[in-house]
Amino acid sequence: MLTLVGLLLVTPPLLSNAHLRCEFGPRGLVALTDVARHAVYRLTQDEFRFTIDGTIYESRGLPEPTSATSTTSITYHWATGPYRVDVVYELRAGWGFVSKQLFVTGGRAGGYHVDDVTVLDAALADTVHDAYVPRSQHTSLRTADYGGTLRFAGSRGLLAVVQNPFLQFRRDGNAFTIRYQPDMDWRAEYGPFASDRGLLAPVRLSGRYVPAQMLPEWRLGPPATTPGMDEAEVEAFTEMVRAFLIHPPAHPLNIFVGWTANDYQIDVATPAGRDEYKRLLDRAAGLGAGYVLFAPSNSALSRREESVDDWSWEHVLWLGLGQQIRKGEWDPATGAIPPSVQAQLAYAKTKHLKLVAYVYPVLPFAGNPAWLVRARGDSTRKFASLGVRALQDWLIDQLVAFHRRTGIGGYAFDHTFLTYDGTSRYAQWWGWRRVMEELKRRVPEIVIDGRQAYQNYGPWSWLAGRYPHPTSTDEQPESFVPFPDLSFDRVSADRERYTAYRYRLYEFAPSEIVPGFIGHQTSRADDSGDMPSARTPDRGVVLTRFRARDWDYLGWRYSVISSIALAGWNNVINMIPARDSSENAHWSSVDQAWFRHWIAWADTNREYLRHTRPILGQPAVGKLDGAAGVVDGRGYVFLFNPNERRLTARLTREELGLAAGTVSLRELEEGLGTWDWGIGDTISISVEGESYRVLAIGAGRRGRRVVAARGTPAVESFNRQIGQVDSGFTGGTFSATITVPRWVFDQLAARARAWPIPWSAADSLATWLVPERLLLFVQIAEPDEGWAVSMKIDGRPVGLRKAYSSIRRVPRDFVGFWADISALSADQPHTLELQLPTLKEGQLQGVFLENVELRRR
Repeated sequence: MLTLVGLLLVTPPLLSNAHLRCEFGPRGLVALTDVARHAVYRLTQDEFRFTIDGTIYESRGLPEPTSATSTTSITYHWATGPYRVDVVYELRAGWGFVSKQLFVTGGRAGGYHVDDVTVLDAALADTVHDAYVPRSQHTSLRTADYGGTLRFAGSRGLLAVVQNPFLQFRRDGNAFTIRYQPDMDWRAEYGPFASDRGLLAPVRLSGRYVPAQMLPEWRLGPPATTPGMDEAEVEAFTEMVRAFLIHPPAHPLNIFVGWTANDYQIDVATPAGRDEYKRLLDRAAGLGAGYVLFAPSNSALSRREESVDDWSWEHVLWLGLGQQIRKGEWDPATGAIPPSVQAQLAYAKTKHLKLVAYVYPVLPFAGNPAWLVRARGDSTRKFASLGVRALQDWLIDQLVAFHRRTGIGGYAFDHTFLTYDGTSRYAQWWGWRRVMEELKRRVPEIVIDGRQAYQNYGPWSWLAGRYPHPTSTDEQPESFVPFPDLSFDRVSADRERYTAYRYRLYEFAPSEIVPGFIGHQTSRADDSGDMPSARTPDRGVVLTRFRARDWDYLGWRYSVISSIALAGWNNVINMIPARDSSENAHWSSVDQAWFRHWIAWADTNREYLRHTRPILGQPAVGKLDGAAGVVDGRGYVFLFNPNERRLTARLTREELGLAAGTVSLRELEEGLGTWDWGIGDTISISVEGESYRVLAIGAGRRGRRVVAARGTPAVESFNRQIGQVDSGFTGGTFSATITVPRWVFDQLAARARAWPIPWSAADSLATWLVPERLLLFVQIAEPDEGWAVSMKIDGRPVGLRKAYSSIRRVPRDFVGFWADISALSADQPHTLELQLPTLKEGQLQGVFLENVELRRR
């Protein structure tokens, strides 16, 4: 018996689950075992260090701590100087990683300043052969590393991270540290100072690497080849993030963003404005939206000229009550809801919609001058700093009270800048994270739409949801360089997939918090570069009606599928045909049903979408991209061709994550039919330019192929490309012959009857409008609006126009040259001669006919 007691006393404590076994010694972690692979990672060192008020405290050299063990955690109790440090190791069911976190108590009664924290200070027994450090994309914000990966012999790896974007990862042989500098004050009444968690995860390396950097989707290759993280390391990091999502969603989110239809031009204080906004709400509800990001003007409550933010949008914040809340004139807990606001809330409710309030958290709210700081470079302006605890507490209470008072569905946070003086960048980031996470804990059903600068701080900022910025920059056309395409819905879709690819593989966001983007943001500014406005005697400065008509009739379907493929858990719906009476009246019931079908499809197939991952590499010029979501041998494949010319995808089992066996591939809409795909096969599938394909994966029988009914043979065989570009072409003369079949003109005429919009001359300047035109597009990668380009057809000069993704001439928005060739005669050969400047090989992608559909509608 004494021998047994002695053995029990010296048996090291242990934490384990189905994935991981963690062994501990007298001072901390000593071994991790990947249970499924029987891979053991032994630690020869596990320490910590922190600096408070300039004094360094480290575990190395301290007396042995006491410890306490529970089912899922082990806590070591250390004493150093005036502080007690509890180091808590945790392993919950389902985790493939172990967590380490420091909790500091004690110190001076008046509080203390936390300078520096090293959560992970470890050394491995085995030789580290290689390491990689994933980093923040936005180091100008003083963010740095996300952690580090250690790689050993035998395809073994160890992922080490701490849950913030301000890390410094250092490796010395087999030892490594991860530290950060909070540089923030702490007081005893806040409770223990808790470090951000450190996480360690064993990884079985796949040998397939994500490039260290992405190539902008509009730039001519070649793509980056320097290897970055192993795909298995990316997946391990992503699972860490997924494990900490706060009240993760059970179903996809469908939200219409009002400002993408320029809803701020609508004044809901007027009868006409209320009627116009009802059209937006009606259309959003009819398309399957459950939420509306609500930002119209309301002259009964606020004035644009009284806005104090950088962009003069304060008058649309908090359902129009933002200026009054900032001034302390309206209390969310007790203030009467104005009739103009109550009317919008009530009407939305009849449509089963919840409004989402637009909020800027750093405006100079009255109530406590301690949280105000002067704007850098302008001493006359002030903002509120989220590094101040009092502001955090006040914001949490105000946000919760406003939600309860109005019944809104959530908040869209923007203008959330974390770079003010007075507190550290980390302290401001930590404060904003605290606000969002506490809000989510108090109101679990709340929707959080993250805008500037939410997207810049990485996945540990996004745990409260619902998603970071859908395009990673402002979605206005002037805010990003476009892919060379005449359709702004497709341009925006390509940008969305590029952004989703980065969020998934470089920011480690699980599918549940990756944003989609359906449609586009309508241009706001006219040729002057300003938003049209007028000063009125009774409503102050108002933004006048502009670009209410902007539905991309031929690009929107591509956009819907693009959004669902990689981001179907967050369907962010943008410009919809509602404000313009003609678009609203003529958008067909068939098209509306198609839209609703795919929104509903995303919910029905949400588990497949939870497992989607990018395939075929990133979206880029000259190549295909896609996504695959497979569960137990069944699922879906999405293929996209953002280019003009027809390309072919070559798919393998490894690419799709399929085990050996025979499976079928069935196209969901039309064209491919059903293929049975045998063991070891590689399958080639062509994708028309500016198009997509969606394939269902299911059980198949070897040797069978069933082909679905095809469309008109002439349509199916037609190639929109005019001539062929030699691979060595570097500018000069390009010649080709073009014959436009009669059915093309018949299709255009039928479209004009189906979409009888009274187009204006201004409308015709937007290449995605007036879709009954036959356009010719010269697609050039990285085009320059300053080039001299000319064209002749049948020996006669034809004027080439310059196309932009914006409706005004902004150099960075230039997408290429185009001409309206609707007057060409049908079924007759025409000669084309194009004069081009000096180009790089591959830069001329080709010359193409636009507005010709090769798929049935």
